[in-house]
Amino acid sequence: MRALILLVLALLVSGCAAGPTPWDGPRLADPRDALTVEDLLGGPLPPVLDTSYLARPAWAEGDGEPLAGVMDLDGGELELDFARTRSRYPGEDRFPATSIALASDGGRLVTRAVGERDPDSLWDVRVGTGAVWREAGDGGWNRGSFPIDLVDGVFNQVRNCVATFVYREGEASRAFVQCGQETADALDDQIGDLHGFVPVDAGLAPLWDAEAMVEAQRVSQASRIPVHPLSEWDRDGELAALFDRGRLTWAPTSVGAVYDGGVLYVHPAMTRQGPHPYPDEMHHGVFSVTKSLAGALAMFAFAARYGDGIFEARITDHVPALADRPEWQGVTFAHALDMATGTWGGEDAGLLFEPLVLAGSADEALANIAALGDAPEGAGEAFRYATTNTFVLSSALQHYVEEREGPGVRYWDLVRAEVLEPIGVYDLDLLTTHDDRPEDRIPLLGFGARPTLDQAARIARLLTNEGEHDGRQLLHRGRVREALGRTGWDGLRVDGRLRYRHSFWSRTVRTGGCRTEVSFMQGHGGNHVLLLESGVVVFRFMDELDDDPAALARAAERVKPSC
Repeated sequence: MRALILLVLALLVSGCAAGPTPWDGPRLADPRDALTVEDLLGGPLPPVLDTSYLARPAWAEGDGEPLAGVMDLDGGELELDFARTRSRYPGEDRFPATSIALASDGGRLVTRAVGERDPDSLWDVRVGTGAVWREAGDGGWNRGSFPIDLVDGVFNQVRNCVATFVYREGEASRAFVQCGQETADALDDQIGDLHGFVPVDAGLAPLWDAEAMVEAQRVSQASRIPVHPLSEWDRDGELAALFDRGRLTWAPTSVGAVYDGGVLYVHPAMTRQGPHPYPDEMHHGVFSVTKSLAGALAMFAFAARYGDGIFEARITDHVPALADRPEWQGVTFAHALDMATGTWGGEDAGLLFEPLVLAGSADEALANIAALGDAPEGAGEAFRYATTNTFVLSSALQHYVEEREGPGVRYWDLVRAEVLEPIGVYDLDLLTTHDDRPEDRIPLLGFGARPTLDQAARIARLLTNEGEHDGRQLLHRGRVREALGRTGWDGLRVDGRLRYRHSFWSRTVRTGGCRTEVSFMQGHGGNHVLLLESGVVVFRFMDELDDDPAALARAAERVKPSC
């Protein structure tokens, strides 16, 4: 892992090249001319295909035969269509060997990834619900497809893929996998397509908990926020045009959406080869949006649980590696959350990737951070953005919680049980440190979240409601109000336009005849979650390096003004 991270770090300085061109390939027609049964059983690898070849067509002959089994994917070589300005990362062109539990439910295909991570691949997998069906020309075979996202353990990139295969009577073909969208680092030329055939080991192994899998998915599906087309809300298409706009690549926005009045209004999720067949299942690497979506959430949750005195707790009392460091004396949890520690740090390689991302363990990361040294400002005096601050906060929270709950209690487990699960977020995916023992790993917290849109919307809704859910106060209301600019506290000035409050950015936007305060989460690549004063929440997950959300705010304000 360390060798892999070192190589990736060395490649971060590469320039940004032109991306793939707009898609103009043929769409699936009846009878199909690609990914036939013969192709899936042993034909040559086709080029990248329109996404219609990977989805259930309108002319399907009903649902496939019932399916319940475990598909063992042996791992296989992937074709990569990336810019040639950088070398390949180790294992980047290998689909990971993994096992996928599959259970049909009428025309739906419920999935679950099982097994250990493949050390020979850069990727791990996240799967979602797909479909099963029959086609007239398949000679008794049934078809299945499902979303399968490839995620790395280093820089928060997520590749949105779809897998398809044919099956009958306990056996399955190899799977064709195509990845035509991502949230990744455009500066490192990570934008591009992957596709290939993945061998399947023998037949489908028995699956003993198929009924439980299906029932759990039904419950989850029923509780999801209702989804409507964005065009119902954004009738003049101004917001949609912003989601469609691309400067570096085709279809740079993985998802664009608005939450308003209990409904998610979602723009079609495009890949470079057409619409994604399963947009609700896509995960998104949101980079520093994690600071708000997870870091602030944890602080607000523990302020509700233990009292908001936790904001004034001292880092040196809870991070032994920093206890004797002069520059960390007097630094509080709030200072770390607010990027005002008065210590040295930043986002370039020497101040972020080398100390934190390259570290083989949490302890090594803290030792590296301790060596960064002092900044000119004192604690609380000035804004100095550094993801290492948020990681120090993660370590401090772990110690703080263990002091109160007992050894071995993991702080993120408490956040999951006390906040996320009550609001219906059961498996928010976070990057952690690389400690050998899983029980020693803690969230990086400054980046690394990989939510679905529904998960991000549930958390944003909780924050907009000032931490209240179904009559229960899950988060500290006063601190949430501070973060969203609903009190007299102005936060820290970043420059003449921006402010920073408890990991939320804020700026005033002129819209129509008035000005409105926009609080927002922001992550590398142009990942944004805007919490508007009207109660509307705007989501854009992308990789176009657009750090100014003002145009999004103005477009949303024209539909539902805050003032």
